[in-house]
Amino acid sequence: MTVLHLDFETRSAVDLKKTGVYVYAADATTDIWCMAYAFDDEPVELWVPDDEIPLRIVEHILGGNTLVAHNASFERTIWRYILGPRYGFPVPETSQWRCTMSYCYALGLPGSLDGAAYAVGLQTRKDMTGHRLMMQMAKPRQVKDGKITWWDDEERLLRLYDYCKQDVEVERQLEKKIRPLPPFEQELWHLDQKINDRGVLVDEDLALAAKKIVQRAQDDLNDRMRQLTGYAVKSTSAVNQIITWVRQQGVEVDSLNAGAIDTLLEEDIPANVREVLMVRREAAKASVSKIDALLRGKSPEDDRAKGLLQYHAASTGRWGGRRFQPQNLRRPEEDDIDTLIEVVSTGDYDLCAMMYDRPLSAVADTLRGMLKAAPGHRIVAADYSNIEGRVLAWLAGEKWKIKAFEEFDQGIGPDLYIKSYAETFGVPLFDEKDPRRQVGKTMELAGGYQGGHGAYLNFLTDKTLAQLVALVKDAVTPDEWDEFAQRYKGSHGLALDEWTSLAIVIHRWREKHSAIKQFWYDMEEAAVFAVQNRGQMVKCRSIVFKVVGSFLFMRLPSGRLLSYPFPEVREFDTPWGDTKQGLTYFSTIDQSKKAKVVSDERNTSNWARIKTYGGMLVENATQAVARDILAVAMPKLEAAGYPIILTVHDEIVCEVPEGFGSVEEMERIMCDLPAWAEGLPVAAKGFEGKRYRK
Repeated sequence: MTVLHLDFETRSAVDLKKTGVYVYAADATTDIWCMAYAFDDEPVELWVPDDEIPLRIVEHILGGNTLVAHNASFERTIWRYILGPRYGFPVPETSQWRCTMSYCYALGLPGSLDGAAYAVGLQTRKDMTGHRLMMQMAKPRQVKDGKITWWDDEERLLRLYDYCKQDVEVERQLEKKIRPLPPFEQELWHLDQKINDRGVLVDEDLALAAKKIVQRAQDDLNDRMRQLTGYAVKSTSAVNQIITWVRQQGVEVDSLNAGAIDTLLEEDIPANVREVLMVRREAAKASVSKIDALLRGKSPEDDRAKGLLQYHAASTGRWGGRRFQPQNLRRPEEDDIDTLIEVVSTGDYDLCAMMYDRPLSAVADTLRGMLKAAPGHRIVAADYSNIEGRVLAWLAGEKWKIKAFEEFDQGIGPDLYIKSYAETFGVPLFDEKDPRRQVGKTMELAGGYQGGHGAYLNFLTDKTLAQLVALVKDAVTPDEWDEFAQRYKGSHGLALDEWTSLAIVIHRWREKHSAIKQFWYDMEEAAVFAVQNRGQMVKCRSIVFKVVGSFLFMRLPSGRLLSYPFPEVREFDTPWGDTKQGLTYFSTIDQSKKAKVVSDERNTSNWARIKTYGGMLVENATQAVARDILAVAMPKLEAAGYPIILTVHDEIVCEVPEGFGSVEEMERIMCDLPAWAEGLPVAAKGFEGKRYRK
């Protein structure tokens, strides 16, 4: 079948990064400079708006043939909004599109065209000088008296045309070097595009009212900050000024992130410093940035925010958020959200301050509610319950824990935080309000992926750590305490009692979860063996490893492959001071991965070799299987009449007509597992209403 490769260069008075492609493409100032295209391996050609429509492109589209682009969401939307209605091209069906960026993400490669080309070693590369020209020409040269002047001199246009043609050549060569998506994943990408096309209805009135309250609240907090610091700090956002002032009061501080402030507030610090930190913390609660992102991305044609999801944003296959970032919305502190929304909808700061002690926190709790159902419709959503904990137990064969999940779902067993603590410390079950449940929760969140002291500290404050120390001291014998205390070396800046308590909890959790613990070691051994014996299939329970070409693949129970590019077994340092032979591979780099980077001549700031270990491989597998469970449910829900408008972590959000469907039916569909997931205990809990909520 003939394939059409293509790329657009466009211009607009709209900021694409801030609005997203839907608002960008729908704007009257947006237009196409050119389209470069090529059929199969034929020479790259160029179309500009003054040209006739190429008959061969028309025949290609009407014949139902395939179009390929890098980040095809952009080309598809520009075609739909501009090339079709404005220039008369037939509009392809979504099912005709293929996206090489999605191929790259599925292989663990960089998403950018230049980054992917570098990663796979293409000799033909993106023209970065041309890229800078494109960025200039994408924006107006001048806007005066309502008239826009563009960068449209002949020299620049000719250079831009060459740049566009080069992108098509790079994309075409890249496609030959990488695997396409398998059929189910390709269909899932098409569904992802439809979900992004639908978008979510935005309550603009609520968003604007919330902004009014935020502005008043921030003005008051800024005044309070200036008064408290004798005008040494000009505003709550002046982080460096606040840090300097706090240090001048005799309190050492390096950061003002939420965790650092929470830690300082639990210490014995001067009252004026405490109040300054509390003002700063409150001011950070409800930045208008999310509200602005939501409003900027609202399509003028139907008031819906579109393009909020990114297919395969994580290496495990999970979706990511864009602009408004629905995945990063905090859990509300207020219980009565309906009343809260009524108050915030007035835009009356004084009323909000009278009703709620912390107006900015109150506004932050309404962010989910700014997404609502269209008239005559309602939102129906359901979230998989503790899906990672369930998948981990199932993958590892931790039988007692699988049974515990089943009994909890049947209403005859306690929740798993209580069960985990009771089993780990050999005590009877206790009430949900017992502080030991918090220790059980910490163990479950931190322990499953070979987490040590550092992992546990991510889920503890000074207060909850102190509670854990007291509970562990009461739960163990003096001999056991002394045994672990003798291993103390002052790591993680912890006091002896703190370190020892965590060491005991870590040891006990692992001993009780012997199958999971063994799974960590077996997974690492299997992956390393597969790299050392390239081409050989190495099985670890339901997971299979194999090196094919430049990739180590992890085959999941669903049959989907996770990819580890350019794997090598290297010797590297461990957190506990030893060296070991372990698995390394190339990955895109963000802040969370910088500590894992190992030396390699091909490393760049965004693409580098990193080290991994058994617990991380298990985490990859667990999160990927949880994603596959969600992915299998998505087309089933669509087929049953539940149009999806969002996925948020392990939650699916649908918008259905009034009188259609139910939460219970949605939960049943989501828990209807494929044959490959037999024996996996899953449960989903949902809600319905006019607005999105948690």
